[in-house]
Amino acid sequence: MVIGLIPPHEERRLFQRLVKYYKKLYPKERFGAGEKVLDHKAIGGVEYTFPGEESEATAAERMRAIREAIKFGYDTPVIILQKGKRMILLDGHRRLRVAWERKMKWRALVVPTGARKKFAIEKMVMGKVRDLW
Repeated sequence: MVIGLIPPHEERRLFQRLVKYYKKLYPKERFGAGEKVLDHKAIGGVEYTFPGEESEATAAERMRAIREAIKFGYDTPVIILQKGKRMILLDGHRRLRVAWERKMKWRALVVPTGARKKFAIEKMVMGKVRDLW
């Protein structure tokens, strides 16, 4: 494992914590837990959220590390909130960008909900992956 990249078991722990967090934060809503493989077209339709403060140089370095690690089997899934047909990225911003640029399929841990309520994360959507890159 390349230093600085999140391993699959840690991403799964984060996923479980996020599902619990959403259930606690929105107790009247239903949230599930699942997994799917996103093809290039599906990745393009994912709504990319603000990844937090990071310089472009740091982001570029992390994406270089991901590209290199893929050669050795790195495939930690991303985490997505699926609200109806919408897919909103919660975690794995750099992994998803690399998968998009390489036209690769990528696994996603999915938190599905049928909620109509607007979630705070929706305010952080920058656009769809296909429109941003």
